[in-house]
Amino acid sequence: MIPSSWEALRSTRNGDTCIVIGNGPSLKDVPLEFLCRYQSFGSNRIYLLDGFSPTFYACVNPLVLDQFVGEIEKVSSVAKFIREGYDIPGAFRLHSQTIPSFSLVPWHGVYEGFTVTYVMLQLAFFLGYQTVLLVGIDHRFEVSGSPNQEVVSVGYDSNHFSRKYFSDGTKWNLPDLEQSARSYAMAKTVFDNAGRKIVNLTPETALDVFEKGELKEYL
Repeated sequence: MIPSSWEALRSTRNGDTCIVIGNGPSLKDVPLEFLCRYQSFGSNRIYLLDGFSPTFYACVNPLVLDQFVGEIEKVSSVAKFIREGYDIPGAFRLHSQTIPSFSLVPWHGVYEGFTVTYVMLQLAFFLGYQTVLLVGIDHRFEVSGSPNQEVVSVGYDSNHFSRKYFSDGTKWNLPDLEQSARSYAMAKTVFDNAGRKIVNLTPETALDVFEKGELKEYL
């Protein structure tokens, strides 16, 4: 049985198309007009994008939550989805599952898939969107070190849309692009089997899992 709060959440969906926003450098070139045209999912420090707040906000990374929980509390969104164990008023709590999967019942838990974008895709599927448009999914990073390694940034951030995103002194986990791609492949299978689709509109993206498209087709 679906909890009443999650059932009510479904009523907030407006339309069959949504945007799932990555935080890569290419996001700087996405017009706000486009981001505001559809309901959207944003994550982590998306609130650094001037003039924009996503419809739905998600954060499951402990390092991000530990360092920026005060800022996350101020994010203005219809709903927030936060890793369990963090006290953010009104947020939906997400239990992290360790077995690779694509959750159809997110109130039971979600597999993080080595990227919060995968979490947002599971939420978008639950809410019933037929088409998910991806932007800001560059799927490349200028870093050195092992995947998932915890590091401390030195200087400005060149791997995200804002130079302040993970800037000097910020702790973060290095990406695991291979594991992320495997998770994205699971998402594609679930969407395809349901007759839905995910379209990657990120120019020059290094991610080749999803159908690619051009942003101008959806303006």
